[in-house]
Amino acid sequence: MKRRLSLLVVITCLAPVWAGCDYSTNELPPAAISSTNTESEQVDSSSDAGLINMKPTILESVISLIQTAALKPGGDNFKLAVLKLNTYFEDIPRSQFALQPEVRDYLKAAKLPDQVMAGFERTSFEMPDSRHLEDCMLYHGIATRIGGNGDDLIRVRRVFDWMIRQVQLAPAGSLAAPGLPQAQVRPYDMLLRGMATEAEGGWSERGWLFMSLCRQLGIDVGLLTYQPKDVEVPIPWICAVLLDGKLYLFDPRLGIEIPGPDGKGVATLDDALADPEVLGRLTVSGAPAYRPAHELLAASTTKIGVLIDSSPGYYAPRMLLLEKSLPGKYQTVLYRDPVDQSKRFTKALGTHAGEVAPWPLPLMVETMLFTNGEFVKATQHALFLFRPEFPLLYARVKQLRGELSEAVNDYMTFRFVDKPLLMDKKTPMPEEVQQALDMYSTYFLGLAHLEQDDLGPDQKEHLHRAELFLKATLKVLPAPGPRQPYYYMFRWGAQSNLGRLNESQGELKSAMAYYSENDPTAQHHGNLLRARDLIWNDPFAPLPDPLPSAPLPAVGGPPPMLAR
Repeated sequence: MKRRLSLLVVITCLAPVWAGCDYSTNELPPAAISSTNTESEQVDSSSDAGLINMKPTILESVISLIQTAALKPGGDNFKLAVLKLNTYFEDIPRSQFALQPEVRDYLKAAKLPDQVMAGFERTSFEMPDSRHLEDCMLYHGIATRIGGNGDDLIRVRRVFDWMIRQVQLAPAGSLAAPGLPQAQVRPYDMLLRGMATEAEGGWSERGWLFMSLCRQLGIDVGLLTYQPKDVEVPIPWICAVLLDGKLYLFDPRLGIEIPGPDGKGVATLDDALADPEVLGRLTVSGAPAYRPAHELLAASTTKIGVLIDSSPGYYAPRMLLLEKSLPGKYQTVLYRDPVDQSKRFTKALGTHAGEVAPWPLPLMVETMLFTNGEFVKATQHALFLFRPEFPLLYARVKQLRGELSEAVNDYMTFRFVDKPLLMDKKTPMPEEVQQALDMYSTYFLGLAHLEQDDLGPDQKEHLHRAELFLKATLKVLPAPGPRQPYYYMFRWGAQSNLGRLNESQGELKSAMAYYSENDPTAQHHGNLLRARDLIWNDPFAPLPDPLPSAPLPAVGGPPPMLAR
């Protein structure tokens, strides 16, 4: 029997760590409960020709407001953008804001609450819509810049590789606020903090980010599921990229592409089902056995299912209207037809096809962010250093937008300043905050230089600087542990990136040493697979020298807002 969950059940099942907290409110955000205007309420545009002439200017203003919002936090950018969007679309027939009947039937079959369904068909833009536009514009900039030219699989592989380098894993619970469980976060927030969590029950933050980035390339990505005989509900597995009718496998938990049958390229789901070695070679000494094994996957009682992104903005027809209105230089994917996705995934799955359904996690997160103060507080904990009074936010946003030279300059400025001040240029920076900013900037400087490794004659210099800053990260950061600052976990990202960097430069002994360093996340499994491949290439090479020990943590522990 196929199971579909209501939103309230989804919140219970997908966020079990929140059990015991008081989330008594059942209200949905205003975006979900606004009434839908009838056709008779349509504005008469025949007497307002001036509006038509002003539309390009209005839309340019909206885009400018959204683009500058991140670097001017605390202002009215989003509020003004919403007002202008409603003006821009006030002459559009209300019928164009309605879901297509086939889409409505599909979403109703997924048992989405009526309030959520009404939110999809809302005829006015509200705050969550401006946030959706901001998110998608950032994802589009990253995906097109990193993806570059080439066939779609090459572009997807570049995006995945960038994501694994830039966003490291953090164990579930390690980013929790004092007295609260860790909140699952949307891709925009995980990009800012450079950390994501992959855990049981469909908690796949890297997976969600991968979906969001590939969407901007016009490529569908879903989260595969399987269901053993003794399990009541399907188990989420890894990401599948739909290209030319085939499903290519990428594991955001391990940070690797699933190698093809010959150990090269990217395996498809058909490869994994036909050849036991495709998944069998993913088990490595020193890590738990890879799951699912071929036998378990092939025997899945509900066959193979797919979960697709349920972020509300992608299902709202008003976002399709906005997407079609964007000028060419601002092209951004804002809408995706879930029925079309379902049909394409079902066809690609063929005889293995199970249920293709909305993934509850995105809808749960975006609903909780507008309805639950405790959830918001938990989300903000690991984003404390990105508050607008600190300089980190502005440098990180520039880095994510590809303004790398400016970002590097900003990081260097507040990393090596003698008398640090808050952004008001008057208030002294608290010492514990400056120490944390120093750590963040050191690690992010390494990532920024690493991203500039294709700049022709400057390539070697950028790689050299990337290595210097990543090694400096290991030199200054103690080993992560309970009641220690959460940014100590950047040690694990530095280790992985140094392993990749050394491997690319032919320094294989050092690469193996970094890959073998302790990391309690699933990324360690992926790193061990990389180390094993290096050993197989030269099985008689001498063992690598041990790396220096981590420094001891400071006495007394960090303030609560920075504690792990």
